[in-house]
Amino acid sequence: MAKRQATEIKGQAGRVLEQDLNRELSNMQVLYVKLHNYHWFVKGTHFFSLHEKFEELYNNTKTYIDDYAEQMLAIQVKPLATMKEYLANATIEEASGTEEEEEMVETLAADLQAVSNQLLEMVDGLEEQNALSLADAVQDIARDYQKEGWMLRSYLGRD
Repeated sequence: MAKRQATEIKGQAGRVLEQDLNRELSNMQVLYVKLHNYHWFVKGTHFFSLHEKFEELYNNTKTYIDDYAEQMLAIQVKPLATMKEYLANATIEEASGTEEEEEMVETLAADLQAVSNQLLEMVDGLEEQNALSLADAVQDIARDYQKEGWMLRSYLGRD
């Protein structure tokens, strides 16, 4: 069966949902840049494994961002599209470029869990607006970020 997709979100609930959607798009964009930072600047005994993992994560995040923004457009929600807007709306912080490898992994695990939780909080609203394809995509991203966060915590011996 084909997925149903709303043509637009409506009303006050739709306006709140639009803000939430852009907040999470902003989080993913900040995360994408942070992952590049970590990929480029990781040093230490785990360089090879972390360098590769950070690249995998930023490639996945790139795919999520594109699909997510296109699905926003499909329901007539204008995605933010500047770094200034992303930084103003994100709830996660960008990297400083000075983190040690363990701090990178800790921060990233916490960021992935936070973004996952916030994405999942939007699912009911998306379903109420009949934006089912976007609700499915949001759940898939949240699931993947939860798993990656768990893997990073396990890497640190904390799960």
